[in-house]
Amino acid sequence: MKKRLLLVALLLVPVACSAQDDESWQEMFQRLSDVEDVESADWEENYEWLSSLATHPIDLNQATRDDLEALPFLTAQQVEDIMAYRYRHGELQTLGELQMIRSLDYERRQLLQCFVFLGHQPAVPPLPRLDSLLRWGKHDVTASLRVPFYRREGDRNGYLGYPYKHTVRYKFHYGQRVRVGLLGAQDAGEPFFAEGNSLGYDHYAWYLMLQRLGPVEALAAGQYRLSLGMGLIMNGGFNLGKLATLQNLGRTNNAIRPNSSRMEYGYLQGGAVTLRLPTSLLPFGTGRKGTLLLTAYASCRPVDATLNADGTAATILTDGYHRTPAEMQKKHNLTQTDAGLHIDYRREALRIGATVAYTHLSRPLQPNTQTLYRRHYAQGSNFMNASIDYRYTTHRLSLSGETAIDGNGALATINALSFQPTSDFSIMALQRFYAYRYQALHARSFAEGGRVQNESGLYVGATWRPNRQLLLAAYTDVAYFAWPKYQASQSSYAWDNLLSAAYTARRWRLAGRYRLHLRQRDNAEKTLLANRMEHRGRLTLSHDTPWGVTLHTQADAAYVNNDGNDLGFMVSERMSSQLKGIKIDIGAGYFHTDSYDARLYLYERAPLYQFSFPMFYGEGLRCWLMARTDVLNRLTLTAKLGMTKYFDRSTIGTDKQMVMHSAMTDLDLQLTYKF
Repeated sequence: MKKRLLLVALLLVPVACSAQDDESWQEMFQRLSDVEDVESADWEENYEWLSSLATHPIDLNQATRDDLEALPFLTAQQVEDIMAYRYRHGELQTLGELQMIRSLDYERRQLLQCFVFLGHQPAVPPLPRLDSLLRWGKHDVTASLRVPFYRREGDRNGYLGYPYKHTVRYKFHYGQRVRVGLLGAQDAGEPFFAEGNSLGYDHYAWYLMLQRLGPVEALAAGQYRLSLGMGLIMNGGFNLGKLATLQNLGRTNNAIRPNSSRMEYGYLQGGAVTLRLPTSLLPFGTGRKGTLLLTAYASCRPVDATLNADGTAATILTDGYHRTPAEMQKKHNLTQTDAGLHIDYRREALRIGATVAYTHLSRPLQPNTQTLYRRHYAQGSNFMNASIDYRYTTHRLSLSGETAIDGNGALATINALSFQPTSDFSIMALQRFYAYRYQALHARSFAEGGRVQNESGLYVGATWRPNRQLLLAAYTDVAYFAWPKYQASQSSYAWDNLLSAAYTARRWRLAGRYRLHLRQRDNAEKTLLANRMEHRGRLTLSHDTPWGVTLHTQADAAYVNNDGNDLGFMVSERMSSQLKGIKIDIGAGYFHTDSYDARLYLYERAPLYQFSFPMFYGEGLRCWLMARTDVLNRLTLTAKLGMTKYFDRSTIGTDKQMVMHSAMTDLDLQLTYKF
């Protein structure tokens, strides 16, 4: 069977996966995130969304194109091929039929089974009846608690609440057509039913999501996330970075999805709807072929902000912390109102869209522009943006892009081209240009600098599978910043390179990668730019034993050439098994780095919805033990005990986060009840 482009992340995914297994897909997420900037809060948000998809899989026989595009490992062509197969042959009878879709390779077929199931249902009315909702609807409640066996300085003096972090989630779903959710989240140190949080939890998220109700493709009320085009105006969805770009081919993505995340930014609050319109409304002669979709949204929500002395907003905050009186004063002191329209025409291989968006802030945004790199940060109360996006997809070729303009006439554009000359080789190129004056408050797209502003660059990536066991992948990305950036007081550039290889043979998997990242930074006198070279490598060996135990050995190394030469390394071992109904995951890692610049990251399994990719520097040991079991028929208990011991310090952290010990131990508990 012919092979399509394969993401390196999928190599070490186990060869079998069921839709009820919430662990196998985590391997894929690890392969994605261990190369990118895992310090970004986007990773935690994306992890929570994948957790939700894994626990509430999609009915592949009823899934819409947007449902499938919510899966970040599928390319645009694979989505089209799945839809075309279902159109020609009707409902899939078994998941084995996925082998008939030539663009789906083996690993991606296996991964797809973590997020889908096959339902065989008769035709249903446009609006489900109440008795059907009560009879066939599914509920689940998840409660999570983190207990620290230590005290931070803020716990003794400064924090308004107790040191426990806890979350409660309720979800109801009737297939993919009706979904309801409510979340309450509390960070450690935040007050509960006190000190400004009179309603209990510091953060609530709620939503109602309806799909496929006659001409209504999707309808969201409450809190939701919206993705349009390639993210130059609006992107509340996935933004996984450079390695993931090799897999999704820079596809456009227009989707409404509910917000069930602990993260207190990136979502909208109000309503959004996608309607299917008759193509006769189009002004040009397309006849009645194709599909015409109209998405409209409106939102009004409070956000956190730091205020200037004159009452204007200096910065919009996204961390969501409200632990101290100073942090509580910044809570919800700015109101953000959004409205917009997106029209999308689809016909066979072609897809064209247009977006108009408006944002109003109740207080003018006035950052400190005296600092040179902040000179062109977003300013004012009103923001207008418009864009055109497109995608053309065939079996061998995919071309997509978006070009946007803001209210001041500044331009941003991104364009991606992928080509598969043979079944075992794929290549992709992505070009972007973001003017340093461009402003869009909800923009998130492919960027080296982390912002859709002040960047132009070219990214080229390729994958090659010379045989069934070996996969090679590489990318190079050059970015230029015309305006000064943080720590670079003049025009600068960056160069990022990755080379990886993975070999699979029966129960053994061996993978290695090397990354070279060059950034320009000011020298000590801030008179010239100096090249900061960062080398990172990883080698992993995994083995699935015949008796059901998986062993994973990993070695990481970092070498940073900045003002000095800093070296860091980490060796770790992880074991997973299932014994008499109890799933066990145990691991340990030793790390030693010369400085924070040479810091390293270690992926850990964690309870559902909890992202665990801690960072380490200095010298120390990290170990953890996690167990999961079904206590009753519908009740699942997960517990994880983790400890970090440092050998080179007597305190951990700074300021109010300081712990007056050389070790930290946390216990995570989670209960899930389904009915």
